Amino acid sequence: VFSYRAFSRKAGFRTSNFLLLVMQGKRNLTEESLNKLVRGLSLNKQEEEFFRNLVFFNQSKTHEEKNRYYRLLLQNKKFRQLQPIERERYEYYSDWYHPVVRELVVSSSYDGTPESIANRLFPKVTPIQVSRSIELLIKLGFIRRKNGGWEQTNSVVSTGPKLSSLVVHNYHKSLLDLSREMMDRLSFQYRDTSALTLGIKRDKLDQVRQKIRDFRREILSLVSEETDPEEVVQLNIQFYPLTKMEEK
Repeated sequence: VFSYRAFSRKAGFRTSNFLLLVMQGKRNLTEESLNKLVRGLSLNKQEEEFFRNLVFFNQSKTHEEKNRYYRLLLQNKKFRQLQPIERERYEYYSDWYHPVVRELVVSSSYDGTPESIANRLFPKVTPIQVSRSIELLIKLGFIRRKNGGWEQTNSVVSTGPKLSSLVVHNYHKSLLDLSREMMDRLSFQYRDTSALTLGIKRDKLDQVRQKIRDFRREILSLVSEETDPEEVVQLNIQFYPLTKMEEK
């Protein structure tokens, strides 16, 4: 057991106050102070690499930076041993077509070959990508074998009402990119896109959010019992302020 003073002396800090501020989240680590911490903790090369990426991930100011360091964390052997499902979850939410494959693999149109799914997807996805997607769904426990085919272990997979992690943030960003692409590639008769620009009282914001959640639950309830989907569709709802929010 180390006191702040004893550890600071061991790591080469002049005072213990800096480490205390870091622990309280009031100061960030610099390259120099990070090197001192690595020395004080007596980390080996692999531990040092993981610790550095963890620090940079925590201190990242942009989503792109945070995503880059998160990918590096996932590559760490120790992290994969401690969090074996995290990498698969990251992969599942990194590409739009994994949830689509999850729906089509249980449909009567699926003949057991990845080509039968790949040929139905738009934008285009290769049979190899479909095969890897099915393997991923098995690892995550989202599908299982039944009577020579597949069934979903749960009728609905939901990320929840809020962006609770970087993984889900990536997924929602990819869907926004997909929606923009599909607006250019699909004729108007096959898509329904609308937008509302509203002037609203601040105390109505939570009411609107709740309406959106209720609508989402209603849609999920409507389709949750489907066991033989004929089509797969994407429903996106965006709601965000276009004015700076004043603190109350």
